[in-house]
Amino acid sequence: MRTFRLSKSRITAGLQCGKRLWLAVHRPDLEVYGADAQRRFAMGNGVGAIARELYPGGILIAEGGTLSQALRETEEALARPGDVILYEAAFRHKGVLVRADVLERRGGRCRMVEVKSATRLKEHHLQDIAIQGWVAEGAGLPLDGLSVAVIDTGFVYPGGGDYRGLLREIPVADQARPLMAHIPGWVRGLNEVLAGPLPAMRTGPQCRRPFECPFVGFCEAQEGKTRCGAGEERDGAGACAVSPDPALGTLDPAATAFLATLPYPRYYLDFETVQFAVPVWPGTSPFQQVVFQWSCHVEERPGELVHREFLDTSGDSPVRSAAEALLEALGDRGPIFVYHDFEKWRIMEMAAMLPDLAPALDAVAGRLVDLLRLTRDHYRHPALNGSYSLKTVLPTVDAELDHALLEEVQDGLSAQAAYHEAVDASTTEERRLALRASLLEYCGLDTLALVRVAHRFAAADAVSLHPEEKAR
Repeated sequence: MRTFRLSKSRITAGLQCGKRLWLAVHRPDLEVYGADAQRRFAMGNGVGAIARELYPGGILIAEGGTLSQALRETEEALARPGDVILYEAAFRHKGVLVRADVLERRGGRCRMVEVKSATRLKEHHLQDIAIQGWVAEGAGLPLDGLSVAVIDTGFVYPGGGDYRGLLREIPVADQARPLMAHIPGWVRGLNEVLAGPLPAMRTGPQCRRPFECPFVGFCEAQEGKTRCGAGEERDGAGACAVSPDPALGTLDPAATAFLATLPYPRYYLDFETVQFAVPVWPGTSPFQQVVFQWSCHVEERPGELVHREFLDTSGDSPVRSAAEALLEALGDRGPIFVYHDFEKWRIMEMAAMLPDLAPALDAVAGRLVDLLRLTRDHYRHPALNGSYSLKTVLPTVDAELDHALLEEVQDGLSAQAAYHEAVDASTTEERRLALRASLLEYCGLDTLALVRVAHRFAAADAVSLHPEEKAR
């Protein structure tokens, strides 16, 4: 049987889906990575770079070199006597090549550390380290320790490039070694897949677990599927169906009655945030959602709207400037409509970071009105299909507003990607201005959506969900 060059990433891809592995080897031109995947890759690279600082004094193997050079440099480094730390050490066994994040030899005993940009140990991490260890030991290097290093979310960055305590190392030899017995079978089975025709596998849950497959668009197109828009679902034939026609929605009059009790001015607020696996601003933690943008529609009197907004793409910490501008825009009275508790938690985090602004921010948090809870409790529409996200609800309330019509920034993930590009020093000024415009348009649409939902629910012609109430 023909054998193919495998790696840790190819084996894990094959364990997720044989068709994904086949396409990765035979048709890599079909790969399409979305904004979330690109962000995850960048995050992993950043954590890897910091790991080298936290395991200091090591040798980076064949940076930018060939695989044969990496294998040779690893062998030469391990042939020298004494203690050594290697980054990206390369090993090959039975046609499988791996690169170890950190390999440490002290007192003649070797251990391997796999570094992850995750906050807890996951099942596929054990697969990763098992493959790494199996190849290294098969290549003649006994390992006395296998560990996975994850990010400690309790870490608070003090500044000055001091990341001591960012990573938490978890010994996993007892869990990973039993998996090694399965690896020869995995390798044989995956080589059989690669030697055959394209596997006839249909799309399903495996396409997005543990990560979204970069070939899912190709596979769905093969099956005649198209990506469904907001408020749509697939029918029995796999086609997108269900009209988001607002006329099909039904509303409990209790929602209208509740909104009638709220005074003016009314505020409609939405945050956009950015998070880093490796914090870049003092006082922040790994994966903390830091507000870099907000939009607020202010309704002084019924139907009279003024739009206010904030966006910081300087690359400096936006925490204080965002909070101060927010307090100025929101004043000291009137309900503030949000969708879910996301804004509430971000405001509380701002208050914890800015003690001088904490009383005013706490008062703002006390004025929030959750439109998601109101929608979930009192609104029904066949196009929702159990989902009450704002992007699903909006087309059922106002068919003219749709995030899918936006060209570049259409959701929170693409907003984060746009922020990262905007603050990158290599981004041109023209491109930066275009990104700012897209971010402002997207966030402004979110708060305008809140306005439309609230106005729809406040309408006097609300239709009862309960026929018996209409008869009274």
